[in-house]
Order: sequence, then structure tokens, then C-alpha cells
Amino acid sequence: MSDNTRSIEDIVKKYLRQNPDFLEREPALLKHLELSHASGPAVSLIEKQVQYLRGQNESLEHRHNQLIQVASDNEKLMSRLHQLTLELVTIGDLPSFFDRLSEALLSEFKADIINITLFNQEVEAGPKTSIFHIRRDDPEMQQFHDHIEKGVSVCGRLNRNKRAHLFGSRAQWVQSTALVPMGDDGILAIGSSDPARFYPGMGTLFLDLLAQVVSSRLALEEPEEQRKSA
Repeated sequence: MSDNTRSIEDIVKKYLRQNPDFLEREPALLKHLELSHASGPAVSLIEKQVQYLRGQNESLEHRHNQLIQVASDNEKLMSRLHQLTLELVTIGDLPSFFDRLSEALLSEFKADIINITLFNQEVEAGPKTSIFHIRRDDPEMQQFHDHIEKGVSVCGRLNRNKRAHLFGSRAQWVQSTALVPMGDDGILAIGSSDPARFYPGMGTLFLDLLAQVVSSRLALEEPEEQRKSA
């Protein structure tokens, strides 16, 4: 196709878009139009329009159903988060708090292992949870700097060094991970042996909101003088 032909076609398309009643005003032109059908026989312009509109309608209906499903899933998600938050705030000691948090996350995401790394506070680990303590400026944490600075959860596959730091001897079994920054308090990592359990682009609203719950709970344990100066 030459540039001139392409230019003329663009002009025609633009004109027809701006004058949708053109063929109604010039019905004689319809007999010169040829529209093939997938099954072979020619179809009228009206039939072609009906087919096109029906296809558009089906696409819009599919998109509408998707949005309804997303809204329903988000509502259920917020309900679970609300119930979990109410439960967590009633737990007095931090070891039990983190034990229940870990249990809920492993169940919610059908995951296999969880790591909680805290920067500022020394929290005794409960019987069900591994809690690690490290300074945020420790060289080992440099590899997580970008994740922490972004402040939002990320899902997918981590490289070998990151997995080894987070999950130790069990790192070789971790095929996908959700990494959840908790501001200045630390990071939380959930690992799964299923490569498809946590994937890039996965919704992380539940985890981001839960990270705020954890940070708020940790703030209650800070000395009063430290909270005032914060």
C-alpha cells in the first residue's frame, strides 16, 4: 500500500467518523460496498453493524462481570482484614500477637513459611514464629533497600541471596514470595513452594493495610518518651 493510498484511507475514515449519517444520505453507494462474512456469503452493512455491536456488547458485559467479581473479592478481603484486626488488637503480648499474625497469613495465602524482621524493637519469638532483629543500616539489609523505600508490598520470585537471608536453610524450597515493608519497623516475608502463589502484579492491598496494623501495634510498645519525640 502506497503512502498516498494510506493517506486517502485515513481521510475517508476520518470523514465517516465525523459524518455517521453519510451512507443514509447517499444510499446508492451501499450497492458498491462489499463485506465478506466469515462463513463465506456476503452480508449487508446493517448485519455487519449488528455483529460488531453484539461483539462489543459481549466484551462490555464480560468486563462488567469482571469488575463485579473484583468488587466482591475486595469486600470479602476487607471483611477478613477487619476481623483479623479486631482479633489482633485484643492480644496483649507481642509474641502471641505475632504468632496469631503468622498463623493467619499462612492460612490466608496457603503459604509455607513466614519471616518477620524487626529493625528497632527486640521482641521475643513465640513458639510458632521466627522473629529476627537487625539494624536497618546493616549491610545485609542493603539488598532490600529499594523494597523498603517504596513502602508497598511486592510479589514474585526473589534471587538466591535474598531468599537465603530471609528463609535460611529452607530458602531452597521457596519458589515465590510476598515481601511486605513495615515502614521503619521492619519487613515481613511470606514464602511459598508454589511458583505461582505470589506473582508480579498480584493485589497487595490486604498486606499493605496489615503492615500498618503491625506498625501501630509496635508503636504501643515504644517507651512513652520515644513516642512523644516521634
